[in-house]
Amino acid sequence: MKLALKTSSMALFAASALVACSSNSKDDALDAVPEQAAFQLGVTDDPGSEGTATGDDSVDPADEVDDAMDAASAAMDVASELERSRGAIKALNEALRRFMQPIVALVRNNPPASVDGDVRTWGPVTRGATEFEFVLRHGTARHYGWLLEARPAGATDAFTTVAAGGITIGYAPRRGHGSIGLDLDALGALDPTSSARGKLLAGFAHVAGGSVIGYRLENFTPDSALEEPIDALAERVHLAQGINRVRLAFYGNLPETATEAKELVLARVRHERSVGGRADMFVTGGDIADGHGFVVSECWDAALASGFRVVRDCPVDGIGGDRCQVVATRGDESACAAFATAELPPLDANAAMPDSQSVAGDPSAPDAMPDGTPPSN
Repeated sequence: MKLALKTSSMALFAASALVACSSNSKDDALDAVPEQAAFQLGVTDDPGSEGTATGDDSVDPADEVDDAMDAASAAMDVASELERSRGAIKALNEALRRFMQPIVALVRNNPPASVDGDVRTWGPVTRGATEFEFVLRHGTARHYGWLLEARPAGATDAFTTVAAGGITIGYAPRRGHGSIGLDLDALGALDPTSSARGKLLAGFAHVAGGSVIGYRLENFTPDSALEEPIDALAERVHLAQGINRVRLAFYGNLPETATEAKELVLARVRHERSVGGRADMFVTGGDIADGHGFVVSECWDAALASGFRVVRDCPVDGIGGDRCQVVATRGDESACAAFATAELPPLDANAAMPDSQSVAGDPSAPDAMPDGTPPSN
């Protein structure tokens, strides 16, 4: 009797395990699908002001996106240079979202429309006036390449590649290392609602302790009718303990200049959760005289309120030296105690800026659009 009971229990356990395994099965290829949170820039990671990911941007509905770095991240009284930096970050993140949202719409809760060997294809799906298709190719081991293709809705023409990339899956689904390319010109030609132009190319790496993404902006403008295009490098280093270290380049008007003409702003922005942050900027062009640059530094507290801001007019060959003259200052420099040392980005917008605090290395952006080939390492 005891033996029979034991045998029956084992059979029941095996059957239960089989049912559980079947009900929880999923396509492991989804671990390689790109999503917004893997490639976004962010200082405080506030979705409203920086365009960072929400649950609607996740490939897996069960995934949780990172909360904003501070409860005060959506505060109204925000340090001016943090606010301007957030605007530039949001512009890039919204351009990224133009590509990531169609991918989520295609793969979230949907099986592939076709499977041909190691190639899975989702779609097409129509969004507005544009039809999208997502192609995922499995290489070896955990290496995958992908393409996002588009064409006008209702067309029978061949699809055009608008984005591509590759990933070697790492410590978590949709996290690893690889590259991504977004062709805003190609998307704009097919999607009448897309106003951004140029290309965004990036190399990325994610590890348990943090991540880094390095962008190459090629003739990039978030709105071709309003903003001049820019060629520059941008980067975000994120550390798991709640630190973001960002490099930016964008056009914006500095209030201390004579008119509303926009200057070129090269920025280094740092923020630590529950502590505060600092922005250091080198500003040229616009109303600033040739051979000169304005150096702007501002520090803010955990509530994102400015504690100190200074603007200096410096000769380009004497940045930070005795020949700099203070144009404006506000607050007390003691507010910068947590970030006492300035960190200006390179004065060349396309010069490399390795970050010694990155725990995920220093991946560089590709020189050209990826072609969807899975990486080999």
